[in-house]
Amino acid sequence: MNVKKIYLASPRGFCAGVSRAISTVNAVLEKHGNPIYVRHHIVHNDHIISDFKKKGVIFIEKLEEVPNGSIVIFSAHGSPPELYNQAKERNLVVYDATCPLVTKVHLEAKRYANEGYFIIYIGHKNHPEAIGVTGEVTSNNIFLVDTLEDIRILTIPDERKVIILTQTTLSMNDTKQFVAEIRKRYPHVLLPPVFDICYATQNRQNAVKELAKKTEAIFVVGSKTSSNSNKLRDAAKQQGVEAYLINDKTEINPDWIKDKHVIGVTAGASAPDNLVKDVINYLSTSETEVVEITTIKESIIFPLPKNL
Repeated sequence: MNVKKIYLASPRGFCAGVSRAISTVNAVLEKHGNPIYVRHHIVHNDHIISDFKKKGVIFIEKLEEVPNGSIVIFSAHGSPPELYNQAKERNLVVYDATCPLVTKVHLEAKRYANEGYFIIYIGHKNHPEAIGVTGEVTSNNIFLVDTLEDIRILTIPDERKVIILTQTTLSMNDTKQFVAEIRKRYPHVLLPPVFDICYATQNRQNAVKELAKKTEAIFVVGSKTSSNSNKLRDAAKQQGVEAYLINDKTEINPDWIKDKHVIGVTAGASAPDNLVKDVINYLSTSETEVVEITTIKESIIFPLPKNL
C-alpha cells in the first residue's frame, strides 16, 4: 500500500440517538445488573452488539423470549405500540431507547392519521423503524413505499388528504425521486412541516460528498445491516468514487487501493470511532498525512429515558 493522504470526514460515527441508546444500556446494566434483555439490536453495529453480549445483555426479537417481570430495553429504531402493550401485560420493566427523532415520526403518523390523512411512508420493508411507524396507525391509513413500483400500485381515493412521511435514515436524493413520483400521481400531497430525514444522516452524507471531491476511494466503517451506513457508501458512489462498506479493518481488500494514493474514511452513525482509528492505522505508513474535513459541527445531546 502506498497511501499518501487520508481524508477523514467530520461529522462521522455516533449520532446523538446512538449515543443515547448505548448509554441507556450501560445505565440499565449499572442499575439492575445482568441479565437484561434488548429487543432487536440496540443499534446496527456488530462490534457493539458483541461487546454488550459479553456484559450479559441478551438480544431477542420476540418479547415471548423474555421471562415475566424482567428488564427489557427497546432499541433505538422504535417499536410498534402492540409491543408496549405486550410488555405491560407481562409485567416487564421497559426502558425505551428509541431515538427521539424516530419518536417524532411516530407522533406525526398518529397525528396525521387522526386528522384524516392517508400516509405514504417512504422506508425499507422489514426495517424495524418502518415496522414501528407503520404499526402506529391502521393499515387502511398508511402505505409503505420501498420501491418506485410500490407507488405505481398505490391507489388512494381522490377525496383523501395525503401526506408523506419518511424513514429517518434514508438519503435526500432517494426520497426526492420518490416524492417527485408521488406528486405526479397525487399533486395535492403534503410534506410534513419538518422533513423526517435526521440531521445526523444528512450531515454524514454531506460530509462524504466532500470526501468524494478529494479522494480516489472511500471506506465507510459500518455494519451491512445499517441503513445509514449503506446510504453513505451509495452517496460516495453517486459522486463517481469507488466506495466500500466495511465492518472493520479486517474486511479491507488491499487490491481495492493498490494504485490509489488518496483515500477517504468515514463511519455510519452507529460505528464507534476506535474502528475508524484502526482503519486509518491499517492504511497509514509513517509518511501518510491524515487530514480531517469538517463540514459542520454537531452539538445535539439527547437525555436518557426518564425512568433512568
